[in-house]
Amino acid sequence: MLQTGVMPEIWFRYGGTEVSLELPDDLSYKMLEPKELKPDERLWRELSEFADNLARDVGSRGFTILYDHSGDKPVLVILRHLIESLEQYSDNIKVLVSCWRLDPAEGWEDARRGLKEYDVRAEIINVRGRGMVEHSGMKVVEDLLDNSVKIILTASEPHGLFGKASLQEALAFGGFVEINFSDDLRADVLAAWNQLIDELKPWAITMLNDHIYMGEAEEVARRVYEVGCEEAVGDFDIVLTGCGGKPRDSSFQLIAHVIGLLRNSVVDGGLIGLVAECSRGLGSKSFIEAVLSGGGTPPDRALVRMIQETSSDKRIALATTLPRSVMRRLFNIRCFDTPEDMLTYALRRYTKEARILILERPHVKPVRSSMRGQN
Repeated sequence: MLQTGVMPEIWFRYGGTEVSLELPDDLSYKMLEPKELKPDERLWRELSEFADNLARDVGSRGFTILYDHSGDKPVLVILRHLIESLEQYSDNIKVLVSCWRLDPAEGWEDARRGLKEYDVRAEIINVRGRGMVEHSGMKVVEDLLDNSVKIILTASEPHGLFGKASLQEALAFGGFVEINFSDDLRADVLAAWNQLIDELKPWAITMLNDHIYMGEAEEVARRVYEVGCEEAVGDFDIVLTGCGGKPRDSSFQLIAHVIGLLRNSVVDGGLIGLVAECSRGLGSKSFIEAVLSGGGTPPDRALVRMIQETSSDKRIALATTLPRSVMRRLFNIRCFDTPEDMLTYALRRYTKEARILILERPHVKPVRSSMRGQN
């Protein structure tokens, strides 16, 4: 239902702080509220039962947790409780940390702070610093080949380029295996996943919105990838969303996939507006090469193509610290200092009769009802 007649103040995470947006009381807007997992006694009981059932027979082998850090605090709480349950059976517990959704250096530092804050007691290893060894025709991190029980732990969420960021993407992009990506990214991810699943027989825990999934990794992946992340919406002229704040919004490369996630949430010619600080600029060297010359890695080239395709029939705007002239020249994206300035621009172009969709963060993929089934 569209809301009018009130003047709400919407807060978005922005870098290490928050910024607000006041909506005039005569606007028509809809908020898509996030669904979040509630850490309660039932959850801890299910987690303990999972760990007990797993460790009772194989605990003597030790455990290696492949932890995909995304900056989400609930995952750290689950990691701590998982380790507390497992350490009853073994004191040989390693946590291999990856952070493919974040800037590599900043992601590792954020993970270290979070692991210390939540008192995670285990051997902590940055997967990016581990040696690779040849195994069955592919290079994998040496820790994957020991006799320990492997558990993948990650937060799942919709992704504008891959459809979903979950278990398969955590293994493929997290640095656990070396992949020579082609232009068929999905096929490459699945090939690596299938081979590693056959070799390692890992277990998995993942969260998607307000649900948690635990069990054999292959079965958990099947269940998670069957869950739809789309939410039907009406015909909106403008969509505004936050991008999660630090460390999720540190560069344009990190938040660019959200543009694709929201592409079908507005009418043709509509506006996609993001609130993201981007304190580290555009992103990696490879991403900049993809932007400037079509070079870089296949994932970076695919991300650039997605931005270009979206900008062909939608307008894109950012409330950000990125330089306006550079973003306009490279991507035809308009940049503003504050969310209020971005909204003022949008209302000048679409008038106060515009229908506006607002997300605090991109937790679902909004799709216009008339377009569902076409993606």
